Amino acid sequence: MTDPLISIALCTYNSGHYLPLLMDSLLAQSYKNIEIICCDDKSTDGTQDVLLAYQQSYPQIIKLSFNDINIGYSKNFEQTVVLCNGDFIAIADHDDIWLDSKLEKLSNNIGNAMLIYCDSIYIDKDGKETGRSLTTKFNLHDRPDPRSFIFASAVWGHTVLFRKELLKTAFPIPDNAPYDTWLAYVASSSSFVQYLPEPLTYWRQHASSFSATYYEDKDQQVNLKYYDWKELMSWIGIMKDYSPNEHSTFFERLYALYKRKENSQFVWPLYFFLVKHRRFLFKVWKRSYISSLNECRKMSTGVRK
Repeated sequence: MTDPLISIALCTYNSGHYLPLLMDSLLAQSYKNIEIICCDDKSTDGTQDVLLAYQQSYPQIIKLSFNDINIGYSKNFEQTVVLCNGDFIAIADHDDIWLDSKLEKLSNNIGNAMLIYCDSIYIDKDGKETGRSLTTKFNLHDRPDPRSFIFASAVWGHTVLFRKELLKTAFPIPDNAPYDTWLAYVASSSSFVQYLPEPLTYWRQHASSFSATYYEDKDQQVNLKYYDWKELMSWIGIMKDYSPNEHSTFFERLYALYKRKENSQFVWPLYFFLVKHRRFLFKVWKRSYISSLNECRKMSTGVRK
């Protein structure tokens, strides 16, 4: 019997520097029935030349699409995944490196789950292991509660394999929703998510990081704390409005309480609500009891524009 086709969805944009290492690791997979679907978002650094060279060597495996205009990562991801033909889809980040057994082990362990994810080893910009992995910081586990994706997610796109049928309920991805968190949230709501406790990807960490305290918005400086509150309000609203969700009452209550943070000093009902549900809300974080209570306190502090 032929193994099911697995599509590897790869979005690229000015990815030429690290791309050959990723492509070599994809093509070296021990699971052989694969296709690589790549949409390039109008790169200007030679990425398209790299992709064309690989396609010339592997025309039956690699399928390319070059955007005429830059449409942004989220839209490019959507169009890439839609082009996938496999029963299963894996997501590749352009600067990572896969272990050659990744697809074989994920496909062998997905069982009846809608989505499976694994651990990932951190490497620096030069590809050297840092001695850390996702499990250094996060508690990764099977069958995460859908509500655990409100404040954090340890299901990163580059670690997952999911059934293509997930797209029937997950697409289109809502505006401003992180695509990987959204896919994991929908998968956990409609079925369940499996975790394979093994690192199968080298995840490259770059030195630059965003640390500004203000955003520029139409010539006005917007307080970052207020901006983050608005973003999270939007995310909770998106989760609340997801129709198959059995936790609608919970999300309605959380949304109403979180909204009261605006122009308030402290929202005590929100604090008690978070404390009551902290075990699944913060399960992904490695926090002590005292630390989780402190997190509830900070989350209940009001915000002012």
